[in-house]
Amino acid sequence: MKHYDLAVIGAGQGGLPAAHMAARLGANVALIEMDEVGGT
Repeated sequence: MKHYDLAVIGAGQGGLPAAHMAARLGANVALIEMDEVGGT
């Protein structure tokens, strides 16, 4: 089983930057997106 510090649901205008910044700060991040990354 994998363990994450943060799970971000949605890779749109808010989720993608949040996941990116958390990863840059050293967090182990799971980014969950059903469609295309970046939103519509």
